[in-house]
Amino acid sequence: MRINRRLWLFLALIGAAAWTQTLAQNQAGSGPVRIVAGPYLQSPSADSMTIMWITDRNATGVVEYGASEGGLKTALGSHDGLIDSNERIHKVALIGLSPGTAYRYRIVSREISNFGPYKVDFGGTVESGFQEFRTLDRRKQDYSFLVFNDLHDIPATFPELLKAAGERPYDFVVLNGDVLSDFSNESQITLMLSAAVSSFASRVPLIWIRGNHETRGAMARQFASYIASPNGRYFYTFDHGPVHFVVLDTGEDKNDSNPEYSGLVDFSRYRREEAEWLKAEVQSEAFRRAKYRVVFAHMPFPSASRRTEGQTIPGQMNGMADDYQNFGAVLENAGIDMMISGHVHTPAIIDAEPGRHSYPIVRGGGPKGEGRTIIRVDVNDSGLEAGVLRPDGSRFGTASVAARR
Repeated sequence: MRINRRLWLFLALIGAAAWTQTLAQNQAGSGPVRIVAGPYLQSPSADSMTIMWITDRNATGVVEYGASEGGLKTALGSHDGLIDSNERIHKVALIGLSPGTAYRYRIVSREISNFGPYKVDFGGTVESGFQEFRTLDRRKQDYSFLVFNDLHDIPATFPELLKAAGERPYDFVVLNGDVLSDFSNESQITLMLSAAVSSFASRVPLIWIRGNHETRGAMARQFASYIASPNGRYFYTFDHGPVHFVVLDTGEDKNDSNPEYSGLVDFSRYRREEAEWLKAEVQSEAFRRAKYRVVFAHMPFPSASRRTEGQTIPGQMNGMADDYQNFGAVLENAGIDMMISGHVHTPAIIDAEPGRHSYPIVRGGGPKGEGRTIIRVDVNDSGLEAGVLRPDGSRFGTASVAARR
């Protein structure tokens, strides 16, 4: 019997759809719904915290939370009248919290096995154990935070370098870009997030700044779904104690026209937009009243790339020069106290250079061996001290800034 071409195509499409559905079911597994990464803390502030996690199949997502002493409340995500559901990536903001206060919480997800227009079928439920976090606090004068950079898909770096950071508690952790070598599949990000959760990220907030390698790969345009920020952008600010933090997104390290990008990036325009935001930000009340002003930027400015400890630094990339063209003069005139960066894979303490950058630039190391570093920054009323630490705990170098406001 001959089948006409239209019928053959129709049957082929049905078969492909069934195969795709079966593949998705097999990937999710046949057991109960599972948490594949999380919970991890995002977008911390004095009065809010965002809780995120990823399940292996579509589910609902709620957070049960409360102060360490007292009953529990329930929070969930809701947009335009619809409760967030039938999703795998869960993002729930806890708002109306008190500064510097400890809260306990757990996450709960209920599988959605079929989402019909008039009836939804539910499957099993999964919940985490209780964890505890503490909100940020503008009144806190003495604390530390940690900075990783350029891990490039090596999860073991988290526990190994945390040992080098010492016993002093830390209030948040910054991932200053290139935690991934590219973002081609979800397993890359769940691997790194799971390692961070095991080490700290369910108890201490994680601030993941986009590096140039997070802009590469088939899933780079979905990266924002896996993190949270105060304004939903990759550039933003936050405050803790006497410090006002400015997070810059430095984009890619080459011209938009570079063949590596296949004509699919637009960072020149994007940086101009970001520069306009930065000009307004340095005039804000929060910026002007801050005792200290610290900038995170994955790529350092051009004047910061130079020979360090006998190692040759690669020549300048045009993206780095464009960063300086857009952001350099604004920051130079804004009274910045310190910039923390990475990207070059060699650590450096770069002294202030008035006229270029009137603030020290602290640069972390690379992803392998003894070239790896963790940066610990200690904040107190008299100044800032940033130590670049090697895996064995020895100190590569220190940048100190005395209080001047």
